[in-house]
Amino acid sequence: MAYDKKTVYSSLFTGNRSRNGFTIIEIVVVLGITALLSSILISYNHTTRQQVSFYVDQMKFIQTIFRAKSLALSPSLQSSNSGICGYGVHVDYGAMNYFLFSCNMPQGTDCQSINSISACSQTRISTSDTDNNIRFISQSGTPRLDDVLFIPPDPITLVSSGGAVVSPGSASVIIQTKDGSLSSAPISVSSAGLIDF
Repeated sequence: MAYDKKTVYSSLFTGNRSRNGFTIIEIVVVLGITALLSSILISYNHTTRQQVSFYVDQMKFIQTIFRAKSLALSPSLQSSNSGICGYGVHVDYGAMNYFLFSCNMPQGTDCQSINSISACSQTRISTSDTDNNIRFISQSGTPRLDDVLFIPPDPITLVSSGGAVVSPGSASVIIQTKDGSLSSAPISVSSAGLIDF
């Protein structure tokens, strides 16, 4: 039997197809797998975004405390007669924000005689709002961190909780998501000037 070249080529490369499309079951399976993968990705994306926002707010708060200490220890502050005694951070639990402030020298006294944060007038340098999903809470068993003030040159560290200076000792704050799913370790500042987180 002789084969025509056209017939051999047609059967080798095009094949005999008995199907013209996908079955309904194949379409339903593909759509189901696609929907499952999409829902996992959307859930993962929301959780990741919440975690990133939480860690960014936590590190910005810690960085602000270190910035206040760094500004207080800067040689330019100690050598100038600017009327600034030191720098500190105030935590506002109601407004869910915190701000960096400078402590201006009180009338008739020197900086080394300041023994409370309310003794000096504060000038806000910068205010930082937290994400809407973040809140500040206090750690049970330790004083709540309301204010910290660093006064050079040693530095003297004044830590305030509820309007009273904590000395000796430390006060702490915990940053937490409103639903409680993420919580930081206690961020504490001691009267010796140690910042622990």
